[in-house]
Amino acid sequence: MNELLQFFSSQQIDMPVLIFLLIFSEGTALFYTLIFKGLFEVNIRPKYLFFITHPLLVGIAFLVRPGWSLLVVALLFASIFLMGIIGMVISFFRSRNDNKETNKRFNDKYQTPKKENFKSSLLSIGILGFVGLGFWLYAEGRLSLMLLIIPLIFILDSIFFPTSRTRFYKLQAILPTSKMNAVAMGLVEVAGDLIEIEPLISPHFQTPCIGYSIRIEERRRDSDGNTTWSKIFSERKTGTFRIKDETGSITVNGDGLDYYIERIDREVESGDKRYYETYLKNDDYLLLIGNAISNNGETLIQKDDHHGVFGVAFPHEVAIKNKFTPLYKSFFTTLFFITLIIIYIIIS
Repeated sequence: MNELLQFFSSQQIDMPVLIFLLIFSEGTALFYTLIFKGLFEVNIRPKYLFFITHPLLVGIAFLVRPGWSLLVVALLFASIFLMGIIGMVISFFRSRNDNKETNKRFNDKYQTPKKENFKSSLLSIGILGFVGLGFWLYAEGRLSLMLLIIPLIFILDSIFFPTSRTRFYKLQAILPTSKMNAVAMGLVEVAGDLIEIEPLISPHFQTPCIGYSIRIEERRRDSDGNTTWSKIFSERKTGTFRIKDETGSITVNGDGLDYYIERIDREVESGDKRYYETYLKNDDYLLLIGNAISNNGETLIQKDDHHGVFGVAFPHEVAIKNKFTPLYKSFFTTLFFITLIIIYIIIS
């Protein structure tokens, strides 16, 4: 720690650099405000508190010893991730305990099966194990090993536990878009207009559609009267439909179909609840990935049990995501490793 203080004390900070550090500290203040309000659900008074305290700390450190202003900024930046992790853990356990009865009533009303608790229990055990590992390494004086463990966890998670959305976009990037009259058996990607066969009725707005996704949120108020919204119910259901292009059409068994769609077709606020519904509608032009099989001599697309991918998205949204995802990944990867370097300097 003495070496760290000596390193920062030896830094020469002139006025242009100080101005940059003050501006940078305002950026950390924004993240602090979002974390405390969103994850910790703390009512900050005044709302601009961190926007005053962070540059003030940098300025005071500069007056004491110019190099220390850089140390304060480094600590503020590194602490964003620490506060974010702690906030996510607290928010996770809070969400598990809140509104159990409300969820039960909604599940009964919309006749949805109870969710399996295995994954959530496994996640809880993993979080507790990770925190315990951190304390043990700290006690052993080997906390720097976390700099290897943390990236390894992210890498293993992305390889062995990808989300359905991740798998969908990964396959979309490598699969060619097949024409309806030339679809081979197996995993396929097609794009075309939807044709309704077995219409469904959405549960809240009673809207006829090919399929629907509903999300219900409930208003919560803290002791100061501030309002937040929390999801208490969601359901997605799709009937059988056809998808066509200029070469023909194919039947799709919509059971288990995932929606990677940003569109919200209808929404309403009623009392302390908000209702959102998104529909698959006749003539919607969508990109679909699923498993093509032969059903009595006709091609049928359904959920692919091997890859676990069966979803639809708007082609223009897919194009935008494919364009900007590499930039996002590059930025956050660089930011992640810069943070690890800062943490290593602090704890070494």
